[in-house]
Amino acid sequence: MNNSINPTEHSTIVSYYKELSDIVGKENLERFLKGDYTYEDNAPFLSVIMRTQGHRPEALSEVLLCLCGQSDMDFEVLIMGHNLDEVGRESVLEIINDLPEFMDGKVSLIEVIGGNRTTPLSRGFEAAKGRYISILDDDDLVFEDWVEAFHTLEKDNSGKILHTYCVAQDWLNVKNDYDETVLVSVSPFRTIYCTDFELIRQLSQNYCPTFSLAFPSIAYKLLGIHFDEALTTTEDWDFLMRTALICGVADNPTITGIYRMWINAENSATLHNKKEWDKNHKYIQNKFKSSSIIVPKGDTDDIIAKSCGDVFASKLNTNEFTILVDDGSGFMAHRPLSPEFSGENGIWHARCTEFGDFDKVKSIRIDPLVSGTMTIKTFRIKANDDNGNDVTLNINKFRTNGVFYKDMVVFLGDDPQIRYDVKNPVKLSSVVFEFQFFYDVPVGFMRMPILRFTIKHWAAAIFRKLRAILRLLKPKK
Repeated sequence: MNNSINPTEHSTIVSYYKELSDIVGKENLERFLKGDYTYEDNAPFLSVIMRTQGHRPEALSEVLLCLCGQSDMDFEVLIMGHNLDEVGRESVLEIINDLPEFMDGKVSLIEVIGGNRTTPLSRGFEAAKGRYISILDDDDLVFEDWVEAFHTLEKDNSGKILHTYCVAQDWLNVKNDYDETVLVSVSPFRTIYCTDFELIRQLSQNYCPTFSLAFPSIAYKLLGIHFDEALTTTEDWDFLMRTALICGVADNPTITGIYRMWINAENSATLHNKKEWDKNHKYIQNKFKSSSIIVPKGDTDDIIAKSCGDVFASKLNTNEFTILVDDGSGFMAHRPLSPEFSGENGIWHARCTEFGDFDKVKSIRIDPLVSGTMTIKTFRIKANDDNGNDVTLNINKFRTNGVFYKDMVVFLGDDPQIRYDVKNPVKLSSVVFEFQFFYDVPVGFMRMPILRFTIKHWAAAIFRKLRAILRLLKPKK
């Protein structure tokens, strides 16, 4: 009998430990597991890394104003001035000097010469003193509880990436009557980033804007998980996933800021062409393929459902499912309604009775999830008025952002929506939406329907932008 064989040498957990040791170093990994790391004296909870080229002084002023109003002031701000010219440098310094006295010592400018958009992140993380580090772009907005939401989450999740929710909104950069640059919002909030971190979904696309994340600095400084400066786009997604695969992610469903999506201003999407984005995307996914992955227990039901072809077992995040009501003042004039859920034999029922605040309902919008690439099948809606009578709701295909295909509606873009109109507005007592859903597109769909979908959404996007511009150009009374 050979007793010299190690009975665990080739086990999965031992192999995974060896793989991590090769990546981050065995000594570093041991220290990380023991929590053997000390921070500088008086180190803040959060270091805020902010890249800027000095081209957007109005936006930079606004985001720093947001930081002045934080309910939790345990942070530092490192403004990474990337390839600043003299005008940009003076602009940034002037903005810093104009901050109130209580911000003295909290905000500093660090200039970075050369490299690409990833380089200032590397220099910023190296200089950061906080236990956690967040990347806040110079054109986004955060609410007063942004730092507090991270800090609260740290108490029971130290060592993990901290993740909060945020909303997206379209903005324009315009000139007012005095030839001053003004930043104007031109759309309602979109909740496409109001969802928990899901590891499996994140392997195909990034759903987490940088400021919705706070990274444990120990991962960067001890484990050596650094930014890949070969990347010219998606560098945040690459860094997030390599850190998440080791540290994990904790969620706080508090909405803490606005991710501004610029219609007429320069951004990473306009500076880099599709070929470059696709190349970086493939490069990052090849990294994923070469690494072992621990799947959190919350993500395993999705894997099982998809492997078994079980529609009902697919994970429906009921926190994302909302019903919006238009009583004549628009869908965004009232808070979304959260229905109660039940289901059997693969059929979901979403029931809502929260219509007491609405005298008459003109339209109802069903928002089933925040992300696309999904199909709603065999769906129908039943509504009753205050007297218990049935109310006819007609689906508005022109205001539904999916493609109708047989007995299904297929969504390829984010923020899926199904709209129903009431011919004669009435006071409702209840609405029940019945449906099946699955994260896929039906066989045969990727032919003519995809062409209709593309044309429809291009036309809709152009119409929204033109409407926003015309509204701004409309003479004031």
